[in-house]
Amino acid sequence: MGRIEFSERLLKKEERIEFKGKIGLVLSGGGARGSYQIGVWKALKDSRIEIGGVYGTSVGALNSVAISMNKFRDTRDLWLKINMDRVVKGSFSNNLVGKIFEALKAGGFDASPLRESFNALLNEEAVRKSKINMGIVVFSLTDMEPKELYIEDIPSGQLADYVLASANHPVFRRETIRSEKFIDGGVYRNIPVNMAINKGFKEIIVVDLGPKRLRDMLSLSSLERSEEITQLVITPTENYGDVLDFDPEVSANYMRECYLDCLKALGLVKGEKYYIHAPDDAFGAALLTMTKPKKVEMLKVFGIEPWQTESTHHFYYGQLLPVLQDFFKSTVPLDTVIALLENMAKIAGLPQLTLYSIPSMMAEIADCDIDLFKGHRYNDIDVERIARLIKFAVDNFVPEKLEGSQYRAFKEGFAELFPEQE
Repeated sequence: MGRIEFSERLLKKEERIEFKGKIGLVLSGGGARGSYQIGVWKALKDSRIEIGGVYGTSVGALNSVAISMNKFRDTRDLWLKINMDRVVKGSFSNNLVGKIFEALKAGGFDASPLRESFNALLNEEAVRKSKINMGIVVFSLTDMEPKELYIEDIPSGQLADYVLASANHPVFRRETIRSEKFIDGGVYRNIPVNMAINKGFKEIIVVDLGPKRLRDMLSLSSLERSEEITQLVITPTENYGDVLDFDPEVSANYMRECYLDCLKALGLVKGEKYYIHAPDDAFGAALLTMTKPKKVEMLKVFGIEPWQTESTHHFYYGQLLPVLQDFFKSTVPLDTVIALLENMAKIAGLPQLTLYSIPSMMAEIADCDIDLFKGHRYNDIDVERIARLIKFAVDNFVPEKLEGSQYRAFKEGFAELFPEQE
């Protein structure tokens, strides 16, 4: 099998970001990638971070309304059913590029299906009575100027019109409100950070789906330099589709990814490519619960001759951990364990878009055929020895006892992104 490339990246010790009050949530435009924002919304709910205001452009405006109404399940279901036929009229089974050119010649796609879907979701009275302030960005082609509108600025009965005007993609037919024509608010500002700042928020979370305008980059740069505002910017780790790839599978992947990306950004999960809930070193805790004879046996499984000692901690901190730290160029016990498990997970081919705990990832690695790891080496160490060590550990402790209530809550929240799992 030959040598393998283990990640030697020294995992940073992520500091957990503490939000003490209600946050201002800023949602960028991004078309079909908007489902990513639903994952953020759910992760914030499960992390007990309260939203005080939500401000969006384009698809971010559509999602802002849903958040202000607190209609998570209805919005989730809409995204998990969405396709091009639910956004615009016409058949898009093939040759989307050709269809776009045809539509532009005819004045743009008819987006009435999107309006129907949004109207079915919308309760304007609920938005206006919501404790969550809401704002959107539109751009008037008639006046050739942008408008940043808070809910209190939008005339009664016209909320749907203005939100759909904000989401009026250039390939759609122009939205018209009282003879005034509008185009997607993203042509002016795709990330309306200023709207949250103007409402006095000192804690702001931005969901950036791209692309950025110059004024967006300037706003984000200013936000990052601010000493008065606690800020967090969340962006997709991977892209699963373009802005017009309205597809249930794409939506599901983005929701999975964002829930996990948000937890990682908040410092609640760790990992480079995987998402591992690790508030403490559960691997070490598992080994320390073993009897002395089992600890001796464990070290021999890994190829270390145990020293004679009465210390219950010495077998792990004095003998095993220093060897592992040397492998992964780390001095922090927890970071060493995360690096070890991630690299073993890569060899085992474990799926990345899921939430693990240290015990659950160990259990999945232990369930793999040991032959998967044979022939792989790192430095002068057989990876198979690491696999046998993990299997020995799993066989000698009960994983569930080390997972904790927070991990179980996040697992349940993650499952709620998909109705069939409820």
